[in-house]
Amino acid sequence: MGQGKLGANLISNVAFFALNIVVSLWLVSYLVRQLGVAAYGLVPLAVTVAGYFNVITAGLNAAVGRHLTVAMSKGDHARASSIFNSSLWAGALVAVIMCLLGLPLLEHLADVIEVPAGFETDAGWLFFLTVGGLAVTTFGSSYQSIVYSRNRFDLQNLGNILGLVGRVVVVVALFQLSMPKLWHVGMSVLCASLLTMGVVMWASRRLAPDLKARPSDFSWPVVKEVSSTGGWIFVAQIGTLLLVNIDLLVANKVIGAAEAGRYALVLQWSLLLRNFALVIGGVFGPPMLILFAEGKVDELISYARRSVRFMGLMMALPVGLVCGFSESILRIWLGADYVPLALVMVLATGHLGLNLAYLPLNHVSMATNNVKWPGVVQIIAGLVNLAAAILLAQAWGLLGIAVAGGAVLLVRNTLFTPIYAAKVLHRPALTFVRGALFLFLVSVAVGLASWGVSRFLAPQHWGSLAASGALVSVVYAVMAWFFLLSTTERAGVVDKIRRKLKR
Repeated sequence: MGQGKLGANLISNVAFFALNIVVSLWLVSYLVRQLGVAAYGLVPLAVTVAGYFNVITAGLNAAVGRHLTVAMSKGDHARASSIFNSSLWAGALVAVIMCLLGLPLLEHLADVIEVPAGFETDAGWLFFLTVGGLAVTTFGSSYQSIVYSRNRFDLQNLGNILGLVGRVVVVVALFQLSMPKLWHVGMSVLCASLLTMGVVMWASRRLAPDLKARPSDFSWPVVKEVSSTGGWIFVAQIGTLLLVNIDLLVANKVIGAAEAGRYALVLQWSLLLRNFALVIGGVFGPPMLILFAEGKVDELISYARRSVRFMGLMMALPVGLVCGFSESILRIWLGADYVPLALVMVLATGHLGLNLAYLPLNHVSMATNNVKWPGVVQIIAGLVNLAAAILLAQAWGLLGIAVAGGAVLLVRNTLFTPIYAAKVLHRPALTFVRGALFLFLVSVAVGLASWGVSRFLAPQHWGSLAASGALVSVVYAVMAWFFLLSTTERAGVVDKIRRKLKR
């Protein structure tokens, strides 16, 4: 169950990422044309604010995934049912509370953030409906935990894909039926969440038919036990908000709604890369939990090291392409007026080549249930980022916000993440550090190669840009196969392909 679905999960993740790129880029351009860049800036800001509400449940949900995976891997059905139902009904209560907390946004949003004139009411509904979409996801998170525990990210991605398509269909239909409104976008987010959760609930019934909603299986002691893990994850989530999701709010308050809208366009690419890394890195979680539960620490360490290397080599390509082709992307996507944002895009995405490589190591602290210090460090890093973003935004504008976020993330993930993962596994501090500089240099090399190709070929439309990117990708794939992968790694890939073909 642990590693057998890795191939299918990775393929489905890549498929979802590819569709997400196409849909997101088209949708952003479409919304900017229909609503204007200042009004569009409220859309990703609404998602960011909704993420603040998500702090309420993010820690609990992550802990539920861990405990449910361990219980199901041991065949303890009674405990699994208790964990599932305790988190389900607690999640339902929290979802209601989230909606109640979101009600003030309908009337008082303009008191909190800068809203373009004439959009006050619409913006309130946009934010409230977006919170409502998150409430739906919160209620269904227990069903997501079943999919997670069975390591079936392919089914999760089926729901994600249908939700993505549903979001586009709803927003386009509403825009066509009447004058485009911000609340139409919020309604599309809510509908997408309902569709995604519907698929996840269907999948969970297939994967674990014995786990059913039973109020009698709810247990406060189980909630408290799971919350003991989730509490520090909760702290870490607050730090993550300050570290990753504070940029748009700082831009809105310090620089203004119009500039925040421009910054939101650049962050779209950073968000795409982060989401891709999260879904790719997520597939390594269940195998690590199972290996630790079975006491196979050496195998866990080997698996974690391979995961970091895999993530680094895989993310080097998209990160390098986005940085190297930044000017061409902005020109073709939005027009020549947005090309000056290229440097901001490079600063906001370039550091991800290293930072995202270390994502799989977060599963180590979760597997070993050592989540206190990651939470403490994350909150400290988040506060430092908030202060640095405000100060640098006042001095350098959007460039300052991008510099602050990238620098703090690099310091955190270079000095803490790999060293702490080694510590909790009782191994030398540099166990996971080796090769970090190499992974970063690979990302830089791809970026420089992409920049050179963009200067030489000067792509002027999506077709030529895709061809230019494909050229770099093919060269990178060949170089990676012959020079970046070891003989053992190449043999492993060939063996997996042969086994797939024999099925």
